[in-house]
Amino acid sequence: MRAYNDHNVYILGAGFSAEGGLPLIKDFMNRMRDAAVWLEGQAGRQRELEAISRVLEFRLRAAGAASRVPLNVENIEELFSLAAATGDKELAEAMPLAIAATLDYARQVPIPPAEWQRFQIGIVNHPEWNRPPTWTEPLPYVQEGMRRGDRKGSWYSCPPYDFYVGVMAGYFNKGGPDRQDTIITFNYDTLIEDALQGLAIRCDYALRYRADPLPSEASTPAVQGAAILKLHGSVNWVAGSESWKSDNEDLAYSMQQELARRIEVKPYAKLRTLGLPPLLLPPTWRKVAHPALSQVWDAAVVALRTATNVIILGYSVPNTDQHFRYLIAAGLQDNISLRKIFFVNPALADETQAAVLKDRLFGSGGLFRPELQEQGIVELLPVDTREFFTGPHDIYGGEPYRVRIGRPLNPKSCTAEDAPFRFSDRPENLGAWW
Repeated sequence: MRAYNDHNVYILGAGFSAEGGLPLIKDFMNRMRDAAVWLEGQAGRQRELEAISRVLEFRLRAAGAASRVPLNVENIEELFSLAAATGDKELAEAMPLAIAATLDYARQVPIPPAEWQRFQIGIVNHPEWNRPPTWTEPLPYVQEGMRRGDRKGSWYSCPPYDFYVGVMAGYFNKGGPDRQDTIITFNYDTLIEDALQGLAIRCDYALRYRADPLPSEASTPAVQGAAILKLHGSVNWVAGSESWKSDNEDLAYSMQQELARRIEVKPYAKLRTLGLPPLLLPPTWRKVAHPALSQVWDAAVVALRTATNVIILGYSVPNTDQHFRYLIAAGLQDNISLRKIFFVNPALADETQAAVLKDRLFGSGGLFRPELQEQGIVELLPVDTREFFTGPHDIYGGEPYRVRIGRPLNPKSCTAEDAPFRFSDRPENLGAWW
């Protein structure tokens, strides 16, 4: 065992994706109903529409269970968990498809973002830098500042998730040789992967199928880039669907069994055309996990064992996901490097909601021991994703949160004069460089 000094592990829940127009758990069923109306007008989406209808019908029948046990049938996670426990194979296929279709609807029909939601990034003395395809011309107030000479370098409008993922994955500041960043997410969407693609950063899902490649595969080096561990599956994952043909029946059977253990990564639009349901798992006690997913969970445990900082963003620690508690315990029990755990959730600003979250964190059977908060190891931050990566903005807020987790925009050796990146999220900010 050795100590690690620069390994951040980010644990993301549904709240992280909210700014991207994706629904929170409490809103998901209503967005699913909206998606059904939208799908009626889309060609070739009948199968998804039927899946949503089946889920809504199951929700109606599940109300009977809710009359006897404390079950919220308007909570998609609880409904998904209940569906997984029924053993109904058709429902088991309909539920992931309905969820994926709802997320696709939310991405296809987003709420138009206001101009101010894009961050302004200035590039100074960085000749090898190339503009990502999703970055656009700066906002008028920045263009005016450039004309007046107040803002140095070239400025661009950066989409919010390009900025958040860029900070987490080392796009702006690669850091030293010991830097590691691992993103653990319970979300099914591909907001992170889309941002990584725009920033030309490779994504490593840690989907290791076997030590040696299949005969049909070429040997490839390990993926370099950001580790994205999706513990509950993803809308672009599917259980192995490839077929293996051989004149040797025993070999063909053996290889087909091996292929079935794999997870293939394909865009959701491609899965739809192939008629394949995405691989999604509910946060339930009945984890019938795909074999390859167990490797993702193992990778998450390994990451937590060496974490310097753990940042939990937009995750409400639902009671349905008891496995998360044991994941944290398994990962942190042998960790000698941990310095801080930041629990970031805007609900902490509300007294009633904060009481619920604190009970889940520190109450009987909670996630952490209460003394960890008293010792300052666990810190509760009542802010959303945007404020966490850009703030604090109040005059007494001190250094930015991104600096506190060791992820400033530029190396610490940089000064205001030679820093390659500048950042502005409001007119009065002329270009913070830290």
